[in-house]
Amino acid sequence: MKNRVCSILCLLTMLGFVLMFVQMQWRPFNIKPLNGYTTTTDKPELTRASFASGDYQNDIEHYISENFGFREFFIRVYNQYSYSILRKINNDNIAEGNDHELFTYMYLDEITGQTLWDYYPSIEDAKADARKNVQETMRLIDTLKQFDIDFLFVFAPTKTAVYPEKMPQRYQEQISDFSLEEYYIELFKENDIPHVDFYNYFKALKDTITYPLYSRTGTHWAQSTIPMVSDSLFRKLEELTGYHLPSIDYLDENVTTDYSVQDGELEEAMNLLFPLHKPALPNPVCTLKDTIDADHPNLLVIGDSYANQLVFSSFGKAFNNWDWWAYNRDIHSSRPRFNWRRLKEEFDAVVVLQEADIVMAVFTAPMLYDYMFEFPRTAQELLDKGYFNEEEAMETVIKMIQDDPKWYEGVVKQAEERDITIEESLTGNARYWLDCQKLKIKRPKRAS
Repeated sequence: MKNRVCSILCLLTMLGFVLMFVQMQWRPFNIKPLNGYTTTTDKPELTRASFASGDYQNDIEHYISENFGFREFFIRVYNQYSYSILRKINNDNIAEGNDHELFTYMYLDEITGQTLWDYYPSIEDAKADARKNVQETMRLIDTLKQFDIDFLFVFAPTKTAVYPEKMPQRYQEQISDFSLEEYYIELFKENDIPHVDFYNYFKALKDTITYPLYSRTGTHWAQSTIPMVSDSLFRKLEELTGYHLPSIDYLDENVTTDYSVQDGELEEAMNLLFPLHKPALPNPVCTLKDTIDADHPNLLVIGDSYANQLVFSSFGKAFNNWDWWAYNRDIHSSRPRFNWRRLKEEFDAVVVLQEADIVMAVFTAPMLYDYMFEFPRTAQELLDKGYFNEEEAMETVIKMIQDDPKWYEGVVKQAEERDITIEESLTGNARYWLDCQKLKIKRPKRAS
C-alpha cells in the first residue's frame, strides 16, 4: 500500500513537470497574465563560446525561471498565501492600512515628510522654492494671456490627505506638521492665481457623502468622484473664461463590487489568486447635458496620472480638442496625429499650445516637488523659438533626417555638390529646419 502511494505521487509529480514543460513550450492553457510592469526574456542561443564561458547556462536558467509553465498561477498562489496567512503584500509599492484600505508608499512618504527631506535640507528651503515657483507661474500666466490662453491650476488631493485615519498606524503617528501643498494653496490665494482647491474641499466633504471619495483598493479618485470633480471644474472654467460649458448628467449610478480598472488598480497589482472583499461602489454611467449653445474650447492639460481620469471621461468630451502632456513628457491627445508621442520629439507642440484656449495643470502633492515638471520653461521656449532645448532639438532633427532615406539621400548629395562633409550638411539642414519652426509661432493676440 505504501509503495502504491509513493508510485502514484511519483507519477503525479512527473505529470506535473510534463504539463509545465508543455505549457512553457506551446502555451495550450490560457492563464491570466500578471498585472504590472513585466519584461520579456528571450531564449538564449546556444553557441560553443557561450557554453564554454558558462554564459549559456546562466542565461537558460534565468530564461526558465521567467517562463516556466503556469508561472503566473504559482506566483498568484504564493502571493495569496503571503497575504492571507502572513498578512504580507508582495508588492513593494503597496501598504495596507485600517479596514484593509490600500495605499501606495509614494503618498505615505509625502504626508509623513519623507519626500520633503529627500528634496530639501529644510522646510525653509522648500518654502523658498515654492515662492520662486509661484512667481514663475505668474509670469507664465502673463505670457499665456498674450495669446488669449487662460490658466487654471487644480490641487488634486491624495487618499492619504483626505483619509489619514485609514493609513497604517505607524504612518499616522508620523504625519508631518508641514504640508507643502497647503503652503502652495496659501501662496496661490495671496497672489490671486486661478486655482481649484480640492484638497480642503474633499476633507470637508468626506463625512457628508454616502460613498467614499476613493475606493478601498484604488489610489486615484473613485469613479463615482469624477462626475463631481468634472462639474466643479466646468463651473470654475466658466467663471474664469466666460465660456458656456455643459454639465454632467447621471444616467445610471450602477452600484457594484465589480470595480473599474482605476478603483481596483492596487488589488490588481497585488496579483492574488482570489478577489478581495470590498464594499459596493457606484461606477456611474454619465453623459453631458446643457450642450445646446455650449462652447467647445481647446484644452491642454499638464498633469500627473490624476488627469487621466478627467480627459478620458465625459469631461474630455466637452472640448473641441484635448491634449494631456503627462508629466510634461508624454503626449495623450484626442487627435491621433499627436497621440502617444514624446513631447520633446513633437515639433508641432507649439501649434498645440497656441491653439489651446485653456491650459489646466492637475497635480497631487508629491508632484509639487517637481513643480509642473518645468512646464513654464517649456511654454516659454515653445513660444519664443518653436522648439525646446536647442542642442536636443538639433539631435532630434538630425535623427529624423537619418531615418528618412529620401531626405538623407538629398543631404548626402548636397554635401557632394558643396564639397562639405555629410556631418556639416546634416547640421546645416537641421539648422534650416529649426529656423522654419519659428514661422509656426503666431504673434501674441494681446499686447503685453
